[in-house]
Amino acid sequence: MSRSIIPANTDLGQSLRKAVGAHRAILVAGLPSSGKSLLVQQLAILAEEAGRDVHTLQWDKARQAFETPDALDRFPEIDKITHPAIRKAVGLWVRGAVLRWSRAEHRGDAVLIVELPVVAGRFVELLQPGQDPAERFLGSPEALFLVPVPSVELRARIEAIRAATIANPRHAQEARDAPPHIVEADWLAARRIFNHWNGIADDDARDRRYDPEVYRAVFERLGRFRQMRIVSVETTFTTGASAYERAAPVVDLVATPQEVAEAYARLEDLFPGNAADWATDGWSEY
Repeated sequence: MSRSIIPANTDLGQSLRKAVGAHRAILVAGLPSSGKSLLVQQLAILAEEAGRDVHTLQWDKARQAFETPDALDRFPEIDKITHPAIRKAVGLWVRGAVLRWSRAEHRGDAVLIVELPVVAGRFVELLQPGQDPAERFLGSPEALFLVPVPSVELRARIEAIRAATIANPRHAQEARDAPPHIVEADWLAARRIFNHWNGIADDDARDRRYDPEVYRAVFERLGRFRQMRIVSVETTFTTGASAYERAAPVVDLVATPQEVAEAYARLEDLFPGNAADWATDGWSEY
């Protein structure tokens, strides 16, 4: 019997099981409070049960290697928001990291499961088309981009759970989750990108209301260069523990100190001086 809490007879359960059986990389994309962390956990369980070696790449773990004392002195975190320069440095590293993984693991049965926040330029480079060797892998059927789109009711429940776990974390990572004001800010960013693309005037009262159809449309366009599957989710799945608990053995993909130094050197070349403050501007325009 599977240890997954997502039943195989649901659309979501079928999507996860098909993904584990058919792809070398599964990249779970979406806004905060969409259930990404739980799906990453559940995919790891299913992949282990299928006999695959599980590797994971998650934004919060990956960026920690880049938050060196020198970097934080130059690019401090403000109001729990990672500085744009650090976000871009991580992005300059991540495509090469995925490429190196794909080459190192090409003979085995390993799977790479990625948590992909996207908004504000967090790992958005994995969605953007490029002219580098990583593009062949990222744009191929070997890599599936999976986007859970929660219903209005489910998102409200997830937001309530997030607020409770930030206040009383069951896992150290929950204390670092995006707080409610950042969750709302990320939704507004997505909504206003949709408005811009469609020539719609911003309306604060309307735009603050989560709309799954707008969410779906934004990610369909952002993912147009990738093998993407968007899945509607209406059911709450309760683990009884944190979604960050390691329910299966995994290997984390993180940058080495040399890779961090190389990414910051490249950042300086591309954005000399204080220009790195705007390094993630225009992240959605590609």
